[in-house]
Amino acid sequence: MFNGNISLTEISLNRRGLLTWALILSVFIMINLGSFNFFKDEGFIKMIEEYPQAFRNGLGITSEMFANINIYHGGLVMVYVLLLASIYAMKLAGGMIIRDMEIGMVEFLYTRPVTRPAIVFSKALAFFVLMTLLWIILYLISTIVGAFGVAPALFDIYAQFTVHFMGYLACLAAGGIAFALAPLFDKTQVSTFLALGFGLGFFIFNSLSAIFTPLGILRYFTIYYYADLAGAAVGKPFITGMLVLLLLFIVGVTVSSVLIRSKDFA
Repeated sequence: MFNGNISLTEISLNRRGLLTWALILSVFIMINLGSFNFFKDEGFIKMIEEYPQAFRNGLGITSEMFANINIYHGGLVMVYVLLLASIYAMKLAGGMIIRDMEIGMVEFLYTRPVTRPAIVFSKALAFFVLMTLLWIILYLISTIVGAFGVAPALFDIYAQFTVHFMGYLACLAAGGIAFALAPLFDKTQVSTFLALGFGLGFFIFNSLSAIFTPLGILRYFTIYYYADLAGAAVGKPFITGMLVLLLLFIVGVTVSSVLIRSKDFA
């Protein structure tokens, strides 16, 4: 079902991208988590309370959030980390499939004694490894900055592990969606458009559902609802959401393998 050489090749080809995105997201975490003591200032909190309620709901900002570093990091900073990380995840997953078709690799790779589904599953394994490495790095950065720098006595490393794990599952789900759609296209730039479209779409839907009550149903169509980072930050992870996100990844990869099997590369 898996081909180790294909998986290792994909990891090697994408390691530079992984390091680049890990650096970008790590810097984002260091800046925003490192600014917690500034944001919890009473004057800043009063300024936030003057903003319209709809605006605060859309951005997920509450005055209570700035009084607790775990809620601040898990319920606010990590939401934007997930926005960026999910875009990267979808671009990575989609690119793994579409790239072979664009550069003509299918003429070689897909005619070898390795089945098409095995190729997809091998690429999915590489994606799984890369996402795992990314989120391990992000958790370590958060722990170093939060537990050893900003608030050593208050930063809950166990709750934050759950937050990062939920973000990790959300990125797997986003990648699963990209895997499912990728066989329908032949240009790698499409994977970028898909990543931006779905990544921003999930975020916008999540914000609209928080601002407008009649649009509350939109949250069920976003990875943010199932990840429930704010709940995880206070020790209440959404177990059903975990299963849904993992299922999305598995189903997405399976759908990709079925579509690739029937795709005509002529």
